[in-house]
Amino acid sequence: MGRRLTRKQIKKDEFISLVDRAVQWTGENWRQALIGLGAVLAVALVWWGVTAYLGSRTDAASQAISTALEAYNAPVGSAAPADAKVRFATDAERLAAAEKAFKSVRSRYRFTPQAKVAELFLAHIAADRGDIPEAIRRLGEIASSRSSDPVVRLAMLDLIRLRVDRGEGMQLVSELEAMAAGKDPRLPRDVALFHLAQIWQHEGKPEEAAKLYRKLVEGFPDSPYREEAQQRLASAL
Repeated sequence: MGRRLTRKQIKKDEFISLVDRAVQWTGENWRQALIGLGAVLAVALVWWGVTAYLGSRTDAASQAISTALEAYNAPVGSAAPADAKVRFATDAERLAAAEKAFKSVRSRYRFTPQAKVAELFLAHIAADRGDIPEAIRRLGEIASSRSSDPVVRLAMLDLIRLRVDRGEGMQLVSELEAMAAGKDPRLPRDVALFHLAQIWQHEGKPEEAAKLYRKLVEGFPDSPYREEAQQRLASAL
């Protein structure tokens, strides 16, 4: 028992000695102490300010994209409900208002997720107007970011659809093969397999398409594309 008390006393004495030295150092070096404390407070204030700014910026961007989406999805003409908050006389007016709103989001809230969403819908607006080359250009810029970001994936799917419709599917084969192999994260492997199979089917190569559909069915039992792939195999494409 005495030995334990001695150890406790030693630790207590060491702590008191440490506190005494700290107090003495602070008294002798109070300027340095204040400078150090000021630096810590300055860092804390900067961190708090940046966090608050980013939080408010994200909230504002979310509100702005919501307003833009409301314009894009607004009813048009006589089909618009009488109590609709936002409605337009023509599709041209609707698209013009939505375009203006999405461009505002893109310019005011750069480097936010909402800016990417705005760019995606600007591509949709171009396609809605029949300007497919412009839609493909915009989608290509978004999809050039090789990531699994949901907006990038949506852009990639839209890009595939538009380019296949234009007869440019074969130009996507190498990229889709990389995605199907898991080397490119822009689409999940099963999604890439399905669209790659569709391209081969569209190009009149049913054997190649069947091989990919079968790979999807056997290798990805939980894929939402599995049922359709099975149907295509059963109908001999």
